Amino acid sequence: MFRLLFSVEPKNKSSDLFNREKEINNLTESAEKDKIIILYGLRRIGKTSLLKTYLNTTEHYHVFMDCRAFFTENRVDKARFENELLSALTNEMRRNKMIGVLKNISSINLKGIELQFSGKKKPPSLADVLKEVDSVLEKKSKRLIIAFDEAQILRFYGKDGSDLLYLMAYCYDNLDNIVFMLTGSEIGLLFDFLKLEDPEMPLFGRYIREISLNRFEPSKSKEFLKKGMQELGHIISDNDLEKVVARLDGIVGYLSIFGYECYRNDYDVEKSLEKAENLADSLVKKEINSLVNRSANYAYCLNAIALNMNRFSLIKKFIKANYGGIYDSTLSNILNSLQKHSIIDAEYDKRKKTYYFPDPVVQRFCAGIRF
Repeated sequence: MFRLLFSVEPKNKSSDLFNREKEINNLTESAEKDKIIILYGLRRIGKTSLLKTYLNTTEHYHVFMDCRAFFTENRVDKARFENELLSALTNEMRRNKMIGVLKNISSINLKGIELQFSGKKKPPSLADVLKEVDSVLEKKSKRLIIAFDEAQILRFYGKDGSDLLYLMAYCYDNLDNIVFMLTGSEIGLLFDFLKLEDPEMPLFGRYIREISLNRFEPSKSKEFLKKGMQELGHIISDNDLEKVVARLDGIVGYLSIFGYECYRNDYDVEKSLEKAENLADSLVKKEINSLVNRSANYAYCLNAIALNMNRFSLIKKFIKANYGGIYDSTLSNILNSLQKHSIIDAEYDKRKKTYYFPDPVVQRFCAGIRF
């Protein structure tokens, strides 16, 4: 039976989670005192595994929503989302015998999102339900955690996601025992959805706890690979460890793919590393193509940065020399969009803005883009 350290699906047990004790402790501490918690990091860095593991170990009540499941045709299916959230809340109440809430509900019709309270003619809103839940939680000295995985997708909920922001703001201001946890791999888009710095939006001025999930340092990447191989009864050489970490970096999703391929390919490191890189490339290709389908300018910019043309003027010069001219405003918008999708990031070198790829697999793929 395949061991779980190298399994490629999200983990949900502490024993299968490697080197994330600090982050688990941060979530545990935050859940006791904060109302809105954001967990962010690169794709395949392990955010979902961390969140699910925490939820499976906490004594607080919780519901988990994978927002990707409700995204179709460039929008969030609002009815399905609300149905699922109400269903998850109801199941959690029943599971924990929260009779104080359920006894006030005379009927539930999830298909029509109708949840009737005894003695009330008007169907209650989700805020009404959470208010009832909060009153019961107060007596139990526990909290309800509502977890939204890949929450940047919720900017497509309704017009602009603001209905959910108003709900979160209401809970923040009035309900002491309701906590929202949100993850996001497209960090800029997640913060675009939350609009924390917009004084006209509901979450402006509220304290938001931010927890960043970072890649492993090289020594931790090697330790992860060693431990995973030991579980499989195999010893990997130091030279092979150096080679794998140099090519896959400290992104746990890629390292797990390599370990899984080793298991399937009789521990042939070169073959497994090649397969891991090919699979990682296919994941990256899908993400990049979704952007390139909007405009070829995305590909031009990514190709330039991957080839070390990493400043605005150099990118513009590269595009002009190879593909034709581009307006400054267009280039600026493309670069901002790529940052919001967490495809690239930027730093300042001698006061000059320099772009780079946080993910080495993305960089290698974009260096090989051809037209």
